[in-house]
Amino acid sequence: MGYTFANPMGKMKFNINQGHGVVLDFYLVSPDGRYSLGTDFNYTIYGYDQSMQDYVFPDGTLAQADVHVSNSFLNWTAAARYNLMVNRVITPYVGAKVGYAWYRTDLNIYDPDDLDNCAPLDRDILMKDGTMIVSLGGGIQYDLAHVFKKLEANVFLLNLSAYYTQGGQVSYMNADGPEHHTTSTDRTGEVTADFINTQTQIVHQHHVGNLYSSYARMMDFRLAFTFRAFR
Repeated sequence: MGYTFANPMGKMKFNINQGHGVVLDFYLVSPDGRYSLGTDFNYTIYGYDQSMQDYVFPDGTLAQADVHVSNSFLNWTAAARYNLMVNRVITPYVGAKVGYAWYRTDLNIYDPDDLDNCAPLDRDILMKDGTMIVSLGGGIQYDLAHVFKKLEANVFLLNLSAYYTQGGQVSYMNADGPEHHTTSTDRTGEVTADFINTQTQIVHQHHVGNLYSSYARMMDFRLAFTFRAFR
């Protein structure tokens, strides 16, 4: 498990600055230590906006509420690795992945007096889309027993990697994209959130971001820790 930094490529880079997320993967290693097969989960947030907006409570009262809009994607892939060397302090490897990417925009409305934001007043998925993806890359694993002498060899590892991901056409939103994103040729519309009073209809409509469509292309760089449970 570890940290991932996402750097958009192609036309997607004009609409998304960067993303930060977490990665969790599981692998089974062949007896000779050369091959690994497993699955990979990557959750990344690439856009976020917070503002105060008028919100109508169920009893009809109107008050300021804390509105959070987040843009994210989740990649779930089947993965394979090939170690170029085995039984070394530093093990370089190459890898490939194939799977699916879900893009979504979430709206959460909180009471500004609730400092812990433990229970939102309202929540909604403003948009979602997805596409098949393929990733190619590689990295290195460093045996931490070389630094921490009390550790058993080849059990706790530091993992550095970089992968290029290519996918199909996907629609996505960004609440805080680049300054020039409003003139992007990939823009297909805008997303708004409606604040509704059941008695008086729409009270307020809030622009939360622009909608884009392009091919999913991304470089991701990872810093992760690996624990080998069975050897």
